Amino acid sequence: MSSVLTKDELALADTAIGERLPYDAYTTIDWLHDLVKDAFRYRTVKSRRGVRGAFAAAYEDYQGWIAAVLVGILTAFVAWFVDFAESSFGDLKFGHCTRNPLFGREACCYPREACEDWRLWAEGDFGSSFAIYAGVAWALAMGAGLVTKLTRAEIPAFASHDEASPGVSPGHQTSGDAHHNKAPNKIIYMAAGSGIPEIKLLLSGFEFPNLLSFKVLVVKAVGASLGVASGLCLGKEGPFVHISTSAGYVVARLFPQFRENGRQLREMLSVACSSALAVAFGSPVGGVLFVYEEMSSQFPRKVLWRAFLCSLVAAMTLKALDPTRTGRLVLFETNFGVVYKPHNYVFFLFLGVCGGLFGAAFCKGSIFWTSRMKGFINKYPLTELSMVVLLTALLQYPNPITRQPALLMIKHLLKDCDHGDETWICEQEQLDDKSAYYGWLVYASVVKIVLTILTAGTKIPSGLIVPALGAGAVFGRLVGQLVPDTSPAIFAMVGAAAFLAGVSRMTVSLTVIMLELTGEVEYIPPFMIAILTAKFVVDALHEEGVNDHTVLGEYLEHEHATDIVRSHGGLVEDLIPSSQSMADMTVHVGPESKMIKQTLAHKLRQMQRHGLRDAALVLVDEGEQLHGVISEAELDFALRADGFLSDSEPFDMLTGPLSPFVDRSPLTVNAAAPLEMVVEMFYQLGLRHIVIVEEGTSTVLGVVLKQQLTMHLEHLRTL
Repeated sequence: MSSVLTKDELALADTAIGERLPYDAYTTIDWLHDLVKDAFRYRTVKSRRGVRGAFAAAYEDYQGWIAAVLVGILTAFVAWFVDFAESSFGDLKFGHCTRNPLFGREACCYPREACEDWRLWAEGDFGSSFAIYAGVAWALAMGAGLVTKLTRAEIPAFASHDEASPGVSPGHQTSGDAHHNKAPNKIIYMAAGSGIPEIKLLLSGFEFPNLLSFKVLVVKAVGASLGVASGLCLGKEGPFVHISTSAGYVVARLFPQFRENGRQLREMLSVACSSALAVAFGSPVGGVLFVYEEMSSQFPRKVLWRAFLCSLVAAMTLKALDPTRTGRLVLFETNFGVVYKPHNYVFFLFLGVCGGLFGAAFCKGSIFWTSRMKGFINKYPLTELSMVVLLTALLQYPNPITRQPALLMIKHLLKDCDHGDETWICEQEQLDDKSAYYGWLVYASVVKIVLTILTAGTKIPSGLIVPALGAGAVFGRLVGQLVPDTSPAIFAMVGAAAFLAGVSRMTVSLTVIMLELTGEVEYIPPFMIAILTAKFVVDALHEEGVNDHTVLGEYLEHEHATDIVRSHGGLVEDLIPSSQSMADMTVHVGPESKMIKQTLAHKLRQMQRHGLRDAALVLVDEGEQLHGVISEAELDFALRADGFLSDSEPFDMLTGPLSPFVDRSPLTVNAAAPLEMVVEMFYQLGLRHIVIVEEGTSTVLGVVLKQQLTMHLEHLRTL
């Protein structure tokens, strides 16, 4: 056992909670078990004496802080590469810098918008310029698609409610039903998409192998650089969440405190995740709030402090590296020179409503598109990507607004033309006849919305933050034309916040991000009005957000689970499996707790036929009284290990060789208790399973796994 168990686990051999093997792939961790394990390790370290003991104790106290600093530095260096590559490759669609071929237009001409060192490929020739633009965009997108294919993986299918027999609740399937309805394995690309839903799933306690590997980190960084540079309606900010979390995983594995404890590891990953928006937007405080509001299910105070440090270090390091050669950390520094009027609140509310409508339309549209095109996308991902990138070039290039790189477009839309800016937008707004300009704004708004929906399902690293900001900024600038006494840039800024709120459903963190993004403290109330309005509207129109759908299915948050139970009610007894299912997951140990290996092997095969993650075998006596629980993974190891269990002689389940794996203090719940209680126990305590007992007699009636609870709640939601 010492060859497969860590020292921390071996220390738990004589305790009532038992030992655990390293968690299997696609299972959930036991938060309570890891809490106790870390406490044992902590006391062992602190009990050492002498100079070495003092150093070990000090190192124990500061491991988290050291790791936070290292993660911030590593994330900043990756961000430097992504920003530099995206800027250099992206501007190749238009021209090149004669002074330094590696510089993009902004770095080549800073602080001016244009200069003699920047040369266009075919100035004045629309046809040639478009051909070069589309060709370079296609080549960059194909590069992103090809590197993403390097992260192709096959994941096993698990039992789900959709696979259950008609009219049979997922918790009440027979073993034959579960086996008959088992779905084929899924093919996924680890580096595709933003990765935010999968990171949320992982932070909630799910084991997702290879999602945070160094290979995925590199592919995500390269793919995001090429994908954004191609001009597709996607952003690098979402992938930065995945990249920063991968950086946190790489660093955390160097420290035993995090390497050997799933709970501690996830706390460190939450710290790392906060640095994503610090390097993507120059928003260190917003990054911390983003993790607290959107990502992490466990966010104690020490994680908050370490996340603050990690985000700060990442922002400082990136500013020192200066990938764009501009010396700035803030992306869209604005200076409107005028203040908004009280009657502008009506327009801010209107932008919030439109942002909510956009968010609902995006969610419904992207789900519809990906479900219709799922088979084609999975079979021909590069063909679908080619179609999207060529369509994007065809629709975006004719419009002077959308032709620009996304960040530059947003920057121009947020500029106040009263300060003498010579951008195309300002030139158009100074004309007497603005009808053509209005047409381009309407065209840009529609195109951005449609292309954002179509691009969301492509198999390359992609985020939704910049596309949503861009669509909102264009629409807000259009609305601003209706208010003659206020700068339209103000409405572009508020519209960007509203549209992003509609897609992401962020509130407090988004307000702080917009504040840090623009530097406009005075416009916090307009941000809050638009963001809250968008949040209310999109929640009313579409329940699930874009980050609630993972490659493994839907991710059910604690808040959504609580709402479902509050609406439908129910008792814990509703979760009791059928008699056949419970017989498969129960073993009678007898008065002497004796058992033979063949009986356990038969029980293991019965459990495995159900296709459920985190399955457990319940040990009961003749009176159906609980004696303990052993997880499927530990039972499988004991049966497979040579010489661990006798092939012929019976052994004691509670004191024999298998006893260290038996959890003799599993949590139980009364069958007559309300369903809200078991939901809170699972989500607040981070449990893997709960034993259901009868009121008055404590007789074991069943065992419910977290996956079974989730499927039951999804079933209730469809009623």
